[in-house]
Amino acid sequence: MTGRIEVLATAQKPGRIITSNGPNRFHYSYQLLPSRTRLRVGRMVTFDLERDNSDAAVRVCPMEQEDSFLAGLGGHAEVRYQGFEQKNDVRSFKFRAGRTGEEDQEVVVTADLALFRKHGITIQEGPALCLRFVEAELQQRSLSESGAWRRTLTEKELIAHMAHRNSLLKSKT
Repeated sequence: MTGRIEVLATAQKPGRIITSNGPNRFHYSYQLLPSRTRLRVGRMVTFDLERDNSDAAVRVCPMEQEDSFLAGLGGHAEVRYQGFEQKNDVRSFKFRAGRTGEEDQEVVVTADLALFRKHGITIQEGPALCLRFVEAELQQRSLSESGAWRRTLTEKELIAHMAHRNSLLKSKT
C-alpha cells in the first residue's frame, strides 16, 4: 500500500499514515538503519498491513521516486527569519522552517544577551548566528508534526562561534 505520513512515530507513540486512496488511517512503528532515508511528516511511503491487525502498518519505507522528485524541486529545508521578541535579557529569534510539500513550522532560538556581551557578540549577529544553528540542526533532524521547535544557544556554542570568527579574521590578515 502507499500513503503519506501524518504523524511521525517515536519510541513513545505510534505514528499515523493516511492512504493515498482514502481516509484510512494506520498506526505504525518502524525500525530503519541509520543510513536509510529518513521518514518525516508529509513523506510518501509504502507499507504492508500487519497480518492480525489491519489498523497497523509494517515495513514502512520511503518511496524512492519521491526522493528524486524532491531533489529536483530542492527538497531541502527553507528557513526564513521572522523577527524577535525580548523579555528582560533574553531575546527569542523567530524563524519559519519547512520543506517542499510540508507545512511550515515555527522555530524559536533563545539567547541570553548577557552571554552575547560577555563574549563580544553584537546583537546584530544574533539572527545570522541563530540561522546557522537552525540550518545545521535541520540537516540532522526532521521537523516535528506539530508545535514550535525551541532551542537555546549555550555558552559553549557562543564560545565556539567566537573562536571560529576570530580564526577567520586572523586568516584575512
